Amino acid sequence: MLYLNRGTRARIEAGTIRIVDRNPITNVVEIEYVGNEAKQRYLKTVWHRGLHDSGIYGSSVLRSILGGESKFPYPKSIYAVRDTIAAVVRSKPKALILDFYAGSGTTLNAVNLLNATDGGQRQCIMVTNNEVSEEEAHTLASQGCQPGQPEWDQHGICQSVTWPRSKYTIQGHRDDGSQLPGEYLTGKQVARDKPRTIRQLGFAEGRHLSMAQRKQTAALLPTVPQNKMDDSPWFLDDDSAVSILWDAQQAEEWLEALAETDHISEVYVVTQETRLFSALKKQIAETLGPLTVMEDEKRPLADGFPANLDYFKLDFLQPADVAMGRQFAAILPILWMKAGAIGPCPEPPAPNAHWLIPTDGSFVVLMRESRFREFLEKVRERADLTHVYLVTNSDSAFHDMRAELPDHLEIIQLYKSYLENFRINTPSPNRSLS
Repeated sequence: MLYLNRGTRARIEAGTIRIVDRNPITNVVEIEYVGNEAKQRYLKTVWHRGLHDSGIYGSSVLRSILGGESKFPYPKSIYAVRDTIAAVVRSKPKALILDFYAGSGTTLNAVNLLNATDGGQRQCIMVTNNEVSEEEAHTLASQGCQPGQPEWDQHGICQSVTWPRSKYTIQGHRDDGSQLPGEYLTGKQVARDKPRTIRQLGFAEGRHLSMAQRKQTAALLPTVPQNKMDDSPWFLDDDSAVSILWDAQQAEEWLEALAETDHISEVYVVTQETRLFSALKKQIAETLGPLTVMEDEKRPLADGFPANLDYFKLDFLQPADVAMGRQFAAILPILWMKAGAIGPCPEPPAPNAHWLIPTDGSFVVLMRESRFREFLEKVRERADLTHVYLVTNSDSAFHDMRAELPDHLEIIQLYKSYLENFRINTPSPNRSLS
């Protein structure tokens, strides 16, 4: 058990730290820094926690999910990734997490676990390649296979690890129907009733033991100080979670004393009379009741997660084709993701369609500005929309249409080259490349 140190208590009294939450059962408090101190605090770069062991909670977890040995070396602990993400977005239940080096897919697994624990709706985008190991590349090449062929690509890290892990952990089972074994540790503390330890020490009658023998017996038991042994019929101390009944004939008075405590977790009765102990054990259990302890809540892997998953291939497009509107289907997933990836990614519309209005999505696209009036009426009927994309070459037409659309919507012009709207890593207009 950890207690707030003197320095932390002083900061609480000074107002630089405040208590934001308290567990009514354990009295564990959640604190946060305020004012200038909050701005000066940084996360430590090195954490030392057992749950962050990459062997136990990285490699072993991945093997359990895939159902055999994994080709991915040294996957991170799911709890190390979860804690890292939570440190930044715990108070942002709708955050978007982007991982450009997805590897085995631990990031998505961790985000789903965090969401399941606190009810968040965080989203995760992972990007990875489909490389094979050097050893596999030589083997496949010797068999006449080449990159891009199904025989080669099925051994790639994405198809053999990232995709199946993401799919299996969401579904809770593999493609063959076998359920995922094991449990996640959610990081959420819950109260559990735990039976108290009640044992018989039947090597002698306790009332006949000498003081030296009592101390020898105490030395074998946890948290029992030998220097507190005396000639009393029982041992019961405020600083020890263990109680010992030396004289079974004094059990009635001892039980009355036990009833006044709430910290005893282990009880020992020193007697050779098995029948007497059996009767006492029942009385002790009724007197003390179960012990309430705080444990890390567990979640079976087989429960899966209430999450959507889709795969997209990043590819190169010809700018001229994009500019002429021939690659709308290829950029449609980008529009969907920019609008929050709500609902399934829609299918592209027919070539002569006036608009794209998914029934269960958060965005719409006007393909022909001449049909704006009809389009506007349909937009006004939808309270769930967040983004509107307008395809037009005219800046003035775009501004006129945007003025008539509801103010709460994000309006984006798709013109000339759709890629201009999503260009990254370009210099500022007032800055030249050096």
